[in-house]
Parts: sequence; C-alpha cells; structure tokens
Amino acid sequence: MKTQFKLGLTALAVAQCLNISIASAQEAADVDKQVDISETEVITVRGFGSTLTRSLQHKKLADSTVEIISTDDLGQLPDVTITDALARLPGIAADRDRGNASQISIRGMGPRLNLATMNGREIVSGEPSRSVRYEQFPAELISSVEVFKSPLASNIEGGISGLVNMQFVEPLTKDERAVNISGHLMSYPLADDIPTADSQGYRANFSYIDPISDTFGIAFGVAVQDQPSLQKDVTSWEYNNVPADQGDVNGNGIPEAAPWGAQTATKGGDNQRIGAMTVLQWLPNESLELKYDLFYSKFDIEEREDQIWFDGWGNWGGLNNWNVANASNPPQIITKPDGSEQIVAGGMLWGGSHTANNSTWFQENELVSTGLNAEWLGDVWKVNADIGYSEASITSRWVNIQSWYWDADADANGMDYSWDTTAERLSIGTGYDMSDVTDYGLDYMQVDNDRLLEDEMITAKLDFSRPIEWGIIDAMSFGGRWTDREKDNDVVSWQQSVANSSANVDAFTYELGEGYGVPALYSIKNWSEVAQEAFGGIDNRNQHTQTNADILNSWNVQETNTALYVQFNLLGEIGGISYTGNVGVRYINTESTSTGFQQADGGELTAVSIDHDYSEVLPALNLRFDITDDSQIRFGLSRAISRPPLIEMRTGLQINTSSTVNSASGGNPQLNPFIADQVDLGYEYFFAEDAALTVSLFFKDLKSHVGAATDTLNINGESYQFTGPVNGDGGQIRGVEVMYQQAFNMLPEPFDGLGIYTNYSYTDTNVTEFEPENNPLTMGGLSKNVGSLTLWYYKAGIDAKVSYNYRSAYTSVGSWDPGAVFTIDDEATVDASIAYEVTENFKVMLQGQNLTNEASTSYFDNDPTRPRQYAEWGRRYLLGFQYAM
Repeated sequence: MKTQFKLGLTALAVAQCLNISIASAQEAADVDKQVDISETEVITVRGFGSTLTRSLQHKKLADSTVEIISTDDLGQLPDVTITDALARLPGIAADRDRGNASQISIRGMGPRLNLATMNGREIVSGEPSRSVRYEQFPAELISSVEVFKSPLASNIEGGISGLVNMQFVEPLTKDERAVNISGHLMSYPLADDIPTADSQGYRANFSYIDPISDTFGIAFGVAVQDQPSLQKDVTSWEYNNVPADQGDVNGNGIPEAAPWGAQTATKGGDNQRIGAMTVLQWLPNESLELKYDLFYSKFDIEEREDQIWFDGWGNWGGLNNWNVANASNPPQIITKPDGSEQIVAGGMLWGGSHTANNSTWFQENELVSTGLNAEWLGDVWKVNADIGYSEASITSRWVNIQSWYWDADADANGMDYSWDTTAERLSIGTGYDMSDVTDYGLDYMQVDNDRLLEDEMITAKLDFSRPIEWGIIDAMSFGGRWTDREKDNDVVSWQQSVANSSANVDAFTYELGEGYGVPALYSIKNWSEVAQEAFGGIDNRNQHTQTNADILNSWNVQETNTALYVQFNLLGEIGGISYTGNVGVRYINTESTSTGFQQADGGELTAVSIDHDYSEVLPALNLRFDITDDSQIRFGLSRAISRPPLIEMRTGLQINTSSTVNSASGGNPQLNPFIADQVDLGYEYFFAEDAALTVSLFFKDLKSHVGAATDTLNINGESYQFTGPVNGDGGQIRGVEVMYQQAFNMLPEPFDGLGIYTNYSYTDTNVTEFEPENNPLTMGGLSKNVGSLTLWYYKAGIDAKVSYNYRSAYTSVGSWDPGAVFTIDDEATVDASIAYEVTENFKVMLQGQNLTNEASTSYFDNDPTRPRQYAEWGRRYLLGFQYAM
C-alpha cells in the first residue's frame, strides 16, 4: 500500500491564522514521501536484523504513527504465523488459542476494536463478530505488515485501536526470479501425557517470484501445516451469584456463593492448514498498472476431548451438598468486602452428578480474499480503482458421547474441592477412585452447535490524487469506498440415544498428570466405532428440526457501508522546523438489516427483520516535524469508529410481556458503533541506520462503548427492559509506548553480531465492561503492562534470537458468547530460534516456542478467588531447513 503524507483541514485553518511561512525549496524526495516498500533503500544486512532494519527505515518515513514489519522476500519471517511477528511490536499483545498466538489487542483495546485488511481491502472473518484470527495467515506468504495507530482520512474506517494491513510482494519490484522452499518437523512433548494426542507435526512452504519481463511479473506461494492440537485443563464453571438461590452451609444466615461445578479435560488432535497466494502484475503501457491478487486459507481441525464433569456444587434452591461434618476437609468460607460469603474449598456429600464425556470437535474454516487494482498515472492526475471480494466460512460441530459413572465406594467417600492459590489450579475429587472402566456405561450422544457460518463482502474503491500548489498544501486526494457485507449463522443441535447397547467399547483410564489433584480421566480408544455401532453413526443435520433455541441462535445481518473522503498533503515550516503531514475528513454511512426470529411469552416464534443506520464525520490530522537530521516529533488528532460485532447485532429476542414491566433479552440490531476522539504524540530518535529510541503518548476519549448490560430498548414502538448488548458510557484510555532497537556492530568480534529489540507499553483506563454490576471488569483486551524483549545475533552465518513477551491480566470477551466475560491472568512466554547458513542459499534452523511451558489461568467476576481455568498447551519445537535461489 502506498500511504501518502497528507494534512487535514484543521491544520490548514490553524496555519492560515498563524500566517505560517512556507518553505518553497524542498528536495524532491520531501515533496512526495511515501511509505512505499518497493522504493525505499535496499538493506544489505542479513538475518533477523535485516527485517528490523528495513522495518525501521519505513517507520521513520511514515507520516502517521505506524508500526511496520518488512521483509525482503517471502518466507523470511522466523515465525509460524503472522501473529507471532505482530506480538513483538510496541503496544500489541496476542491472545492464545490452542497454544497459538491468535487474535491481537492494540494499545489495550481488544480484537473488537481493530480492523484487518489485506492489500488495502477489508477482509471478512470466520468469527461471529468482525474479529480476525491472524494465525490463519502463514508468515511465509506475507512480505510486510503495517499497523496504523493513528488513522488517515484515506484509510478504511473501523479500527479505533489500529488498522492492520497485510501486504503481498510485488513481483515487478524484483530484479530477478526468486524461489524459496522450506520445511519443518514439529514436536510437542506434552502429547506424552495425553493418549489421544499426536506429538509430531510438520509445516512446509514454497514460493516463486518472477519478473518475467519489464512489464509483467508473477508471484505464487503455498504453505501447508499439520500441527498437533493438544491441551489439558481443569475448569470451574460459573458461580451461583443469586443470593435467593444459594444455600447457607454454615447456618449463619448468610448464603454462600459456590461454583456450579467443574470439569477436568484433555484435548488431542490435529490442526491442518493450507494457505496459498498469487499476484499478477502487468504494465500494459507507461501510464497504466494492473495488479491481481488472490489469497486462500483453509483450516481443518479434528480434536478428541476427554472430560469428567462434576455438577451440583452450587446449592441451587438452597440445597446443600457440602459436608459440614467432614473433619478432614470442612467447608472453607471467606467473607468478601461487601459482606457476602463464598465457599473456596471443602468436602462434599454425594449428591452431584458425575459423568464421563468423550467428544470429538470437528471444524473447517475457509477464507478467500481476491481483488483487482488498476492505477492510471497521467500528466497531473493519478487515479486508483480497486474492486475486491472476500468470503469466509466455518462449519463445526461438537459430538459428545456421555457415559454415567457409578461406584458405591464413591458414594461413601464423597469428594474434596480446593483452590490451590500457589499452583493456580483446582483440586477436585481426591476422594474418588474413578480408574475402573467397568464403572462407566453409555448414556447418549449429544451433537451440539452443528453450525454453518458464512461471511461475504464485496468492496469497491475509487481514489483521485494530484499535486497542487496551495500555500502549505502540495497535493490533494479524494475518493470513495462502498462495501456490501452479509453474515449468516445457522445452527442445529440434537441428541441420539443408544441403538446398540452391546456395542464394543474399548475404554481405558489415565491420569491428568503431575501436579493435578484430580480423578483419572476415562477415554474411549475406538471412539469412531462406538459412534457408528452404538449410535448408528452421527446423524446428518438435515435429519433434525431446529429447536426454538437453535432458531433464536440462527441469524442473518446484512450491512452496506459508504464512505467519502478528501485530504491534503502538507509541506511547510514552523519556526525554522520543517514538517510534512496530512489532514482530511472522512464521511461514513452504515445501513444494516438484521433478520431472524423472536419468541413471545407463550413460546411462539415470529420472523422479524430490523433496519438500522448511522452516519459519522471522521476528521484526521497527522504531522511529522523534523527536529534534527536524526530526530522527529509526531502529532496526530482524529476521530475514529469501530462498528459493533455482528453477532451482537443479531435478533433472537425473547420477549416477556406478562410481568409488570415488559422485558426482553437477546441481540440488539439497533447498536451504534464505538466512537473515540484521540490524540497521538511521539518522539523518535534514529541514532543509526539500524538503531532508534521512540516514545509515543496516546489518549483516547471513548464516547460510546458496547457491552452486555440491562437497559431500555424500544421494540416496535414499545419500551422494554432489555438484557443484552447495549451502547453505554465510554471513558478515557491513555498510555505510553517506548521502543529501543540497536545492532551492536561497534563491539569487538565476535560480539559485533549482537542486537536488541525491546519495547514496553503502559495503558490505563476508566472504561469498563458493564458486568459484574457491582465490580465491573476493565474493558476487553486491556493489559496495563505489555512488554517484549528480543536479543538477536547474526554473524558468520549464525542467525539466532531469543524473545520474551509479557502481558499483564486482561478481560476476555467471548466471541461466540459475548456475555462470557472473564479475566485472563498475566502471561509471559519465551521463544528462541537458531539458524545456520550452510551456504548462501541453504540454511538449517531450530526453533522452540513457549519454552517455559507458560499455562493460561483465568478467573470469574473480576475476583481472583473465583478460579475459572488452568490450561496447558506445552512446549513446541521445530527443526527445519530453508532453501532460496
């Protein structure tokens, strides 16, 4: 993407009022500076340091606050996915899913507030929201990534926290043909603890770039991966927080909160991925350039899950299952600051249900993004036209075979429950011996969330630009963008009974592992055969009618966006200090239609379609002041929006008019966007070609926030007390980012190959989610402290690095269930890699990820005494090679 320096109308007005003198003599390079990766200086440094140096040069020339990852060719990033590279950038933190860095938070704002584009086009998502999982983009196929933290009027709107633009290589920027081949073997030691898991995997990549002639070039790449998917965890279910439903275990008149139940579990399976891209670039004449690009990604996930469920802990309806008379482990009750009480440990009487659940999770994700770009350059005007198409889908279902557990000894022994604050995990059921497979019997097969989600978008964009001489303004551009998007979710759930009770079940039990004080897990070795022989196979979704819940959870949202903008480039001088910049304004209009069903008091379902629209004016100003040859100051001022998640704009209303006050719950098709006014101020000191110290301050005044709460909603002209996603108060977000980068080539040999890349960000806010009402969680995705430290070495063909990434605790907002809001505790991961260049074209490499086996811990209700989950994904190692010619 070519990002022009532009200046806003506000700056123009200020400049005219101050009668700023304009420097008329400027070098040609300063007249039209652009972040154009193809036109900047070629960096000759090799290894990981070359990526850092190249990226730094582009960052220095940018006229907005932007982070850039730039490589020389495809296949050069030493990462599994592009998320690994993004997580090293200042102010960016990654969420982990299945052990992979997945979605990202930028400047403390979660996935809902950033926007992803590919080659400048917005892309759709297989998530029910708008969030993009960046692990679907192989690092081998991406040549550069730009993360715009301060918006330009010409850029696509939708990312308050930032805009992430992934770029493919342009073949005509290369002097000669380039071929890259790489392959890796993967090893996961944690699989030794999980019988259903495979410890071995692989990934491979091939890319081809060829400027066939001076006017036509092609680039092609494909990356495949078969990655083990494994996990072991202990999970507590949500807490009984309704005093009227709680029991009073100690009889002091104050009911105690307790978890509903818990589960112990493992996952074992594989995650197969294929990604492919192609670029065709053609110059039919001196004035016209045509470029076509295509990206395809497919995930195929199949995971076996072994789980033991423990239910009946919550004392619902005042029933008490806690064994007060248990002398060895009586209930331990704490008093909260508000005077309420909570059970944190104790022994239980028999009374809860205990079931073995052996399931398989099937999921397939596909993404296609393609487009055609045409750029015409005349004597004065430049015209850029772009049309794109993006489609994503996810098909998934969870198929669970449930078995009941019976054992007379267990009835007498009861069970113990405790929260180990040192190990940050639950201990469950040490009084049970659940290791005898004869104590389990098949009950039924449950198929949950047999889902088909599709997301489709057509985009069209037209831009005009030309140089002008209007005082401080040396160029102008204007244009428009139109998109049409439709996301559809269709879900079916059902249950199948045992058809053949004599079917062979090849079962066994195994321990979760060292440090886990939990009963043995029950597993079925011949799971597929049991599903076929005992239940007659897994039914097709077309054999079942949707339940009312399925119908309410199926929805369709259509959205049309129109945007117009104008912006001006600035070139001038203030008090002897030269500056460049851009100022502009963007007008956007969004129209949406949400279609689905709503349910009245008597259970009757009614089809419903709700229209909604909103408009916003989004000014943007960016200035860069050249203080000295080596230092500069950046200033940005803007208004930005992020559209609400599409799943929260669904229908699915459940309406109750039989009570005194009309009430409703479900989705909210009338949601308006997140809106923020923001200021950026930064200082950058480049004390060498490959060294810099930068400091950035940012402030965002969030005018509107979207979250789950209770509010008044107008439905068909009547007011309802609504529970669900609503627009609520925002607040302020403020922070600072510091980055230091240097190659220590001034050191004596062999230490002159050392280098460092490190950054730290601190973010504070008074923005909260809307629950729990008495102690709301900090806004989703915000970690107060985020830091990254990478030490690297390149010399004599040795290319090595070790990276440390840290983020403090943050709030997670569920993607499929936005009401699932909880805290993920602080995390610190360590990765390392070493490569040796056997020849100039061939190198071998070894990588290790999550070397400290950092687990993920989380808790409910903004309260560390209410544990949610302790999950491990283990270490992973990759041994491979790369051949380039």
